Amino acid sequence: MLDLIIRNGTIVDGSGESRRIGDIGIKDGRIVAIDVVDDEAKRTIDASGLIVAPGFVDVHTHFDAQVFWDTTLSPSPLHGVTTVIGGNCGFSIAPIAPEHGDYLMRMLARVEGMPLSSLQEGVPWNWESFDEYLNAIEGTLMPNAGFLVGHSAIRRVVMGERSVSEPASDHDLAEMKKLLAQSIEAGGLGFSSSWAKTHNDADGESVPSRHATKEELVELCSVLRGTRPSHLNLSPPLKDSMMTSTSF
Repeated sequence: MLDLIIRNGTIVDGSGESRRIGDIGIKDGRIVAIDVVDDEAKRTIDASGLIVAPGFVDVHTHFDAQVFWDTTLSPSPLHGVTTVIGGNCGFSIAPIAPEHGDYLMRMLARVEGMPLSSLQEGVPWNWESFDEYLNAIEGTLMPNAGFLVGHSAIRRVVMGERSVSEPASDHDLAEMKKLLAQSIEAGGLGFSSSWAKTHNDADGESVPSRHATKEELVELCSVLRGTRPSHLNLSPPLKDSMMTSTSF
């Protein structure tokens, strides 16, 4: 006996095939039959007039702060999104140092148009490592979620105010690579950065990642070769993947 049958839905399976009316049989959390399902099930859903499709993966979001005041991550689920990737454009909110939380939230308010009051009142800002950030939201979100490690965040932690005024020294770069590796091993999905000219902080300065040289970017990306997330709350196709996201 199946656990669930979804009957009479319009199936769009993502393969490029034409949509068709059919049934979906599910057992132990997996699809075991499709199109015509003759078995019985513990539960049946009539999907007549509705689309039945795989969940969509939104690879570019900025839900990093919203996770604390809206665990549904709306409106993404309303559009069929079941997995979101945050931390894009170098704008993760982990890792941080206590003295840099105010800078990061004001940067997000400027770059992404997030209300500063929401960032101040709705986010606890009580973590430092990427691991602590992930633990703070573990098991709280409705959709699957993964988060990239942002270049601006790690540059700010390592270089402080120098992150928006000068290139990284060899020591700075070594510390950034170490921090990135630790963050990936803690569960970060990959690395993100930005050289986009529209990305400025609250003071109108270029965000930290825009001060990086090409060599710095390449060196940080090279960290991904030797690191792997220890745990991810992601759909199976993404579990063993690494990502680099860069905006220009």
